[in-house]
Amino acid sequence: MLESRGEMYPKPFYRHPLQRRFMGILGILCVIGTPSVAFAQERPKDHSAGKAILLHLQDAFSDVAETLEPTVVTILSYKNKNGDNMERPPMGRGLRRSQGTGSGVIIRPDGWILTNEHVTGNVEKVTVRLNDGREFVGKVVGDTRSDLALVKIESNKPFPFAKLGDSDKVKIGHWAIAIGSPYRYEGSFSVGVISYLYRRQDIADPSVPSGSRFYPQMFQTDATINPGNSGGPLCNIDGEVIAINTAIESDGGGSIGIGFAIPSNTAKYVVNQLLETGKVHYGFLGVEMSSVAIHLASTMNVERGAYIDTVQEGTPAFRAGIKVGDVVVALNERNIKNDFELRNVISQTRPGTLVELTTIRNGQKIQVKATLADLEEMTKPRRNEDVLARLGLDVQPLTSDIADRAKLSPKLKGVYLRSVSAGSPASDNSDLEEGSIILQVNDVETPTIKTLRETLSRFKPGERIALVVMVRHEKKTLTLTME
Repeated sequence: MLESRGEMYPKPFYRHPLQRRFMGILGILCVIGTPSVAFAQERPKDHSAGKAILLHLQDAFSDVAETLEPTVVTILSYKNKNGDNMERPPMGRGLRRSQGTGSGVIIRPDGWILTNEHVTGNVEKVTVRLNDGREFVGKVVGDTRSDLALVKIESNKPFPFAKLGDSDKVKIGHWAIAIGSPYRYEGSFSVGVISYLYRRQDIADPSVPSGSRFYPQMFQTDATINPGNSGGPLCNIDGEVIAINTAIESDGGGSIGIGFAIPSNTAKYVVNQLLETGKVHYGFLGVEMSSVAIHLASTMNVERGAYIDTVQEGTPAFRAGIKVGDVVVALNERNIKNDFELRNVISQTRPGTLVELTTIRNGQKIQVKATLADLEEMTKPRRNEDVLARLGLDVQPLTSDIADRAKLSPKLKGVYLRSVSAGSPASDNSDLEEGSIILQVNDVETPTIKTLRETLSRFKPGERIALVVMVRHEKKTLTLTME
């Protein structure tokens, strides 16, 4: 991912007055703590200025806690059959997310609560416990694709509620405050920073049909997040919810300082549609894309954008005339920095919307228009098109950029395996891993995704498939069984 940083030594800029004051502490403490060479006798040190600033910052955190604690709830999921709490096991290869007991945040005074779908999904009863100890039975409406859900509780009086902030304004280094019920310690408050903005995760989850959940963009934070924080808010220093805590990186189950949260602007799109219709519709363009590689940026005369790796036939992108090798740099006059941003903007635009994309092709700027389709409609299982999904293979073309990064011969022809879905037929073969290059199916060479799909579609359920793949520069023949 490329992003122009401007001058090599930019002037410091801090968005919030408290950030400026906090950074001022360093200067004050340096002055206070630096011995003077002009006097033999040490002068008394005055720490009052530095302490005042620290106390001011401390009060700011306390203000956030006082404002938001009443809006954060504990969510308990039950099975009516035996009344046991739904304690699903931790998931993922190292990535774990809290299950059973979770958290949520009230976002409207009439009792709508935002949380994770994995906290409330596949259960028969949800109980919401407020900060003041009151309990309510909640009604759930959720969206599996985004892993977000709403829970409705009823009362004669309005509830305290939190404001959803603008996650597009979040930057690395901004304050990140997590509130929730880790290990059922309700109302726990932790502070950290935003560690990274664009994390793409595929987390195993046997509770969904595909066996895993895909998150196209998550914020990474070092604020302490543990099992039970899922669904709770990640806030900024202004007390706005900038993300929903969802997962952690952990081999042992507890926090190691790497947590992941779904940005609030994604949540806004999902919330609005769930409130309107009870279902979320996502925009679909029909391309596979990646960020502009460093060595291609200068030759293509671009510094940023989304590089088009594949254009699927019969899709809005295909009809609009988008070509492989185009770099999308703007959508409806909004600048596009990378593939993450384009993917998010497209998915969070309603199907049927006409959009204008600005692309760079052969050094020339071109405008094309496309009417977005509905993701669900375009990805419904079809006999030939669904064969890769049935096997659990997520692939993309083997581009020169990928081959260069993997130190492969530029003459190698095949299909790049981006990921293998957990619980799929492909996952049964442990040697088939992300980054493998599929070269042949039985005796048929597969230089393109189209050839691979057509070849695999000839197999009947139960038949054995021999894949010739390049795994870590070693050619292997692996077998799969057609689903």
